[in-house]
Amino acid sequence: MPSLFGTEPDYRRLLTVLQKQEPDWVPVYEFFSDTSVQERAIGGVREEPHLPLGGRPDCDPHIRCQYLLGYDYLSPGVGFGFSTRISRQPLKDASGFDRNYVDDRHAPIKDRRGFETFDWPTPEEVSYELVEYCAAHLPEGMKLVVNLGGGLLEWAMWLVGAEDFCLMVYDDPDLVREIIARINDQQVAVARQAASHPDVIACALGDDMGFKTQTFLPPEALRELIFPGLRRIADAVHAEGKAFILHSCGNLTLVMDDLIEMVGIDAKHSFEDVIMPVTEVKRRWGGRVAILGGVDVDVLCTAEEPRLRAYVRDIVQQCGPGGGFALGSGNSIANYIPPANLRVMLDEAFRCQGVTV
Repeated sequence: MPSLFGTEPDYRRLLTVLQKQEPDWVPVYEFFSDTSVQERAIGGVREEPHLPLGGRPDCDPHIRCQYLLGYDYLSPGVGFGFSTRISRQPLKDASGFDRNYVDDRHAPIKDRRGFETFDWPTPEEVSYELVEYCAAHLPEGMKLVVNLGGGLLEWAMWLVGAEDFCLMVYDDPDLVREIIARINDQQVAVARQAASHPDVIACALGDDMGFKTQTFLPPEALRELIFPGLRRIADAVHAEGKAFILHSCGNLTLVMDDLIEMVGIDAKHSFEDVIMPVTEVKRRWGGRVAILGGVDVDVLCTAEEPRLRAYVRDIVQQCGPGGGFALGSGNSIANYIPPANLRVMLDEAFRCQGVTV
């Protein structure tokens, strides 16, 4: 049975994009999708007896939604084992949606003593259960893109506290290097294990490095402290013959060349019109790195259907030629994305290419 849009999954399309080549049509990609939004976009949870579901409520809806919404892959998460070591604060955002924020006040590493007494996770603690389940229940034509979770800079800031980490870079750079090295050793081991699975075609890492106007740390500090570790993660994934996707928010204009050449990313995800529209990103860096996503989240949230369709169509028509591009949101399908707009975005992505009518 095809998707809601009449498409059949074929992971080779996304793989072609990650190889910076042009598939038969532009596929769709998300770093993260809230399953409840996806379920509402397809009109509620539908029973599809032809899908190889195994009765697991934390995975089956993901499998069903990814298939029905026209994606060519499943995206099981792994994580690096640090999550249980930090404090999170449940809060509601300005729109009333539930969020969990890292509580910097209780970050576990504030000084060398905190570093030395910290309960560092080991690679053996990390579970690959979701990867194994999704691999065992793959619909025909689909493969896996493992979501590794937070990156090197993110975890350093979460374990130390964002403000304290920025100060520590200058006040105690030797301790910063030791913290980063310990985090990175764990990440490299986990990334290598995740990438080794035969049904995995890529691993995606989320490492937000900036905000609207600049990076959190000066570019030279990123080049010295963060990018060598990201290169180790990319190398571990590449050693298994898989692609490495970086999701990173913020204005990274001054370090894009470094991410491509120094880190060796295969694809970049997360774009915002106010920083640089994805069409301009594709013109500047397309051919050197695959570009994923690009539908600005503000537009995706607020645009009425005619404008959203025209906006999506323009992106596909400008970014699709030459390959190395997959369409999706500029950031993620968070729980505040209107389900109807998600469906319109995907429908227009296929419709404007003549894939479905």
